[in-house]
Amino acid sequence: MGQKNNIICSYLSEPAIFADFINGSIHNGKKVVFPHQLSAGETTYYQKESQRPFDNRTPQYIERQRDTLKTVCNNNCYVIVGIESQDKVNYAMPLRCMEYDVIEYKRQLKELSRNRIKRLSGSEFLSGMAKDEKLNPVTTIVFYHGEDPYDGCVNLHDMLELDVENQTYKRFVSDYHINLVKVEDLDENMFETGLHELIGFLKRRKDKEGLINFIEQDKERIQNMDEATLDAVSIMLSIPALIIKGEDQMEGEEHNLCNALKEWLADERNAGIEEGERRGEQKGLKAGIKAGETRFASLTSALLAANRISDLAKAASDEAFRKSLYREFAL
Repeated sequence: MGQKNNIICSYLSEPAIFADFINGSIHNGKKVVFPHQLSAGETTYYQKESQRPFDNRTPQYIERQRDTLKTVCNNNCYVIVGIESQDKVNYAMPLRCMEYDVIEYKRQLKELSRNRIKRLSGSEFLSGMAKDEKLNPVTTIVFYHGEDPYDGCVNLHDMLELDVENQTYKRFVSDYHINLVKVEDLDENMFETGLHELIGFLKRRKDKEGLINFIEQDKERIQNMDEATLDAVSIMLSIPALIIKGEDQMEGEEHNLCNALKEWLADERNAGIEEGERRGEQKGLKAGIKAGETRFASLTSALLAANRISDLAKAASDEAFRKSLYREFAL
């Protein structure tokens, strides 16, 4: 994973942040999940790779790593909730999430077997679970915080070739839907923790004016952001640490984070304008040089065709004479 995905995964692993994300993203801000209900889930799975009969190779185990996984407990009812953070579009995301969920269900089956006192028989033995036993539901949320528009599949069916003749079988092919949460669709006002600020920044990272307005409107909360949120904002928006921590302040001067951020954004905007102007000048210069070369090449061809070799030699060093020749040949 990249640095941006790493900071988001670390940030969301905190129980208060995790609960706030679930409440704000899928429950419209309603307090359904609380930090004290959460316990860390198993994020690393080791799965034995299937082998053919009479395969004498050493058994191979595959590692699968989830980003964030929590068990939500409410009155002895459990649900497993995973969050997969993405800063790039994964076009196989439905299959990836489905695999994670299946692996978790298989882990629960093994746990049932280890903890079971009564020995199974018959159909229950073959099934690996008793008729009255239940597994805890598993759901995965895909949190897309990338800058490019999300254009990946959200259903397994979208990944499959189900056109024309295959349409006949579509209703018999099980589908799998991912719970996609895109940062640009979120309302920061649905969040109570530092997610309020982080999401506000992320939604406006391409809009400098909008970001400055957000800082001004939310300056009290932004001024008092906790360290974890400051780190996340700094990394996600590539803001230098000295801006965030006030290391560029004069000794004894109070650090005003909001003012520092607005000044940095203004500098970034001005730098962008200057860079654009510089590139424009360079582009114009290159275009001018190319046009000049093309024009002189045409003059050279005309003079050679007229067998005016001496005029060609003089035109190479005498600008006034060269201009008169351009007029003569209408170049």
